[in-house]
Amino acid sequence: MHLQAIIFVLLGIFIVYRISMRVRRTIGWQQLHTGKLGTYTVILSIVGLIFFAEGLFHITSLLSNLIGIAAGCVLAYFSAATTRFEQRNGHWFYRSNVWVGGIVTVLFLGRLIYRVYDVYAQTQLPATSQGLSLSDRLQDMTGGWTSGLMLIMFAYYVSYNVILLRRQELRA
Repeated sequence: MHLQAIIFVLLGIFIVYRISMRVRRTIGWQQLHTGKLGTYTVILSIVGLIFFAEGLFHITSLLSNLIGIAAGCVLAYFSAATTRFEQRNGHWFYRSNVWVGGIVTVLFLGRLIYRVYDVYAQTQLPATSQGLSLSDRLQDMTGGWTSGLMLIMFAYYVSYNVILLRRQELRA
């Protein structure tokens, strides 16, 4: 087996693992850990800002990024409004809205599958087609509406985590 194939298999296993963890976290009760939520919020904010900064120079990307951020914030607000809290053994637990979490997960998976397919399709084309090199075609794929779909996820989780942290402060 080639090293490149091993890397793709390991990457695929990691992605499936993270998706299964995301689905499990969306469906069941989770203990409210303020430290974890704060760390996730900072990391997702930084990565989201990187995605946003990439699209600042193209009007289509900027527009899709702004729409994605707005949609993510609206979904987070709705999800937070329907989140249930429960105290067990002195610890707070929460259960997020399954439908909203499912929509965000499906959008992320759809974008991921589309990007993998698109990269695969682009690598199969001859490098001289349409006068573009392979690196130019791969660079061309990073813009457009797909970054807005990714920013829905980042905006949703950052906004949702901030709302949960604020609610935790009010409960304390």
